[in-house]
Amino acid sequence: MDQFSDQDLTHDVIQTAEALGKIAGDESAFRLLVESYRAQDHEEFRELLTRFGMLDRIHLVCKWLCSKECALICFELCGPPPKELPSLSLREFAELTAKISSKKEVLGSLASAVIERDEKAFRAIVEKLGVEKYCHYICHWICSVRCRLVCEILCAPDKPLYLIGCAHLIQALQQASSAVARLLEDKNALAMVEKGVLARDCNMVRSALDHAAFQGGCHWICHWVCAWRCVRVCILLCRPYAPVPIEHELPEMYAFAKAVAGLATQPDLVAKLVDAVETENAEVYSGLVNKLELRPFCHQLCYWLCRLSCRRFCLCVCPPRTIAVFTKIGGLYYDTDVHSHAPGNGLTITDNRAFYNTLRLNGGMSVVDGAPLVEYRFETVATSADGSTLADGTPILPASWVPVVPAQIGATNIGSFIRPIFVPPFVEVIQVWVNNSGPGIFTITPDAGGWIKVPPMFPVPPMVPGAGWRFVPGADLINLYTTTLTPFVTSIDETGVNAGQSANAPLQTDVHYGIRMRLRNQGDSGGGAEAGTCSHIAINNTLYNNISHHPYWPGGLFGASNELALASIGIAELALAPCSLLTKGFTVEFTAAHSNLGAVSVWLEGPGGPYAFDLNPATAQDPGENWYGTATPAMVGSPPAPAWSFNALPPCAYLLKMSVDVLLTTGDHVPLPIIDYIAFCKGKG
Repeated sequence: MDQFSDQDLTHDVIQTAEALGKIAGDESAFRLLVESYRAQDHEEFRELLTRFGMLDRIHLVCKWLCSKECALICFELCGPPPKELPSLSLREFAELTAKISSKKEVLGSLASAVIERDEKAFRAIVEKLGVEKYCHYICHWICSVRCRLVCEILCAPDKPLYLIGCAHLIQALQQASSAVARLLEDKNALAMVEKGVLARDCNMVRSALDHAAFQGGCHWICHWVCAWRCVRVCILLCRPYAPVPIEHELPEMYAFAKAVAGLATQPDLVAKLVDAVETENAEVYSGLVNKLELRPFCHQLCYWLCRLSCRRFCLCVCPPRTIAVFTKIGGLYYDTDVHSHAPGNGLTITDNRAFYNTLRLNGGMSVVDGAPLVEYRFETVATSADGSTLADGTPILPASWVPVVPAQIGATNIGSFIRPIFVPPFVEVIQVWVNNSGPGIFTITPDAGGWIKVPPMFPVPPMVPGAGWRFVPGADLINLYTTTLTPFVTSIDETGVNAGQSANAPLQTDVHYGIRMRLRNQGDSGGGAEAGTCSHIAINNTLYNNISHHPYWPGGLFGASNELALASIGIAELALAPCSLLTKGFTVEFTAAHSNLGAVSVWLEGPGGPYAFDLNPATAQDPGENWYGTATPAMVGSPPAPAWSFNALPPCAYLLKMSVDVLLTTGDHVPLPIIDYIAFCKGKG
């Protein structure tokens, strides 16, 4: 393929052949290698390769075992590969993938059948779906995904905490099929991908996926494409050879390993083999298979060479990238903790809170050494109340999104530069912040378009003083000042509203926004690629001004401002005669108002208390948002707030209090209840 030569593939084949030759020189060691691979025994697998001095080729050996294992499994589950190639375009394969992935139980059953090598179960599902002639395509895709997962843990330097089971495979298949489903919706991108694969042009495939913003799902799509291509190519190339039944797998695998080991000393023939698979030249491939006496292994050899080619092809299509993703607002996953999908209301799921103030937008970054440096920014869009359209009712389009500019971003710690030192605390730290400065801080200032440059994994002067530093990302990405978003009702004037009276309108002050993150290489132009989108949340930053807190009482407030909600409590008798002694009874009046009103309670503190009240709101506009009326002593109580009456209270000083919860959140914190109060003295009746 045009980004790497067949010479690279030839080198991979010879390196693998040399490794297999050394290990297969000891049949018992080879058996242990196969068994440790199948058992996902990380320690045994690596120990064997270390013993033979082949640990540096662990990925190549694992890929060979993968291709061999999948050939055996799919031969068993689907029968011999067909002699005639079933007509199946990449679009049709995408539709087939969508069909088998549309129901989780079907995908789960297929995954389980591959793991358990349950021929009866696998064929029953394939027959029920009516896709028997595409059995090998389905099997090789599922098996290749599992292989990728198994090799990731076997080749990891540290022992993994888990083994790849059915649940892991299902999750991976769902991620892959989700990426394929998105590609299926983009006809132009899908057509360009197929054209690029058939032309062996990884640049074309990469450009198609980049243009359609598929960076996040690039590897899933590329390996899915490879499964389609390799089944197709190997049926074409091995048409002259009838598959040989395999009675005993381990001896047959050992024989194939010995045969492959013989390629190590024949680089010229290997180069021709590689080229024949790459160019789909059946005549040349057949001649080489005959010459090398590899006829019994035709399909297995082809699958191995094709998958090896795909490894390099996918490195070209999906080069190493630094990944950043937006998944949470504060401590809340917007996808599962918020009604963020149309026709949702944008409130939190568990307690129906809107968002306010400064939001900590976070997720994470995975910085890759040698990958292009990246930058990210956030964008917002005003949505309708149910998130289905823009606030003005027009459709949401890519052009509708507006960048979050530097002035909208609060100081955000996105990670640290660290390096070891030889005295306590044995690590030196430079904090990395966006829009912050000070001693021991490296400051990143977003550009005018809101783009924030992510530092390299290994920074060097002048970015840092000296050598040995490493960038360790945190989870936080930006702190967004939601008060900068418009339009919203900034304040409500409550002049003239006393306790017991209706609040001034309007109260429906929630606005709704989508928030998304974009990622691109530093130096690129354009809007970048998808890196997490919260489609819809409710935001409320309205403040209440000129609130009267029992103005008739000395010390009362006549015009409190910038309060989060309207909360006012009073006593009608004191309004008529401030500071008078109450002897006959009292009339408690209250008003509580906010478009996201929570619990409202009134109680009395004093000897024998606290004493609870029953609230008797008047019939009002927006019930539950605008509560006003009177509160009377609770008729039914329970400790520590028993039923009571005014006349039974002993003469003394008392404090009448009101608490108003406001259903708002930053995702990390919720506001404290708003408290209003008034004191009075009860005299002898």
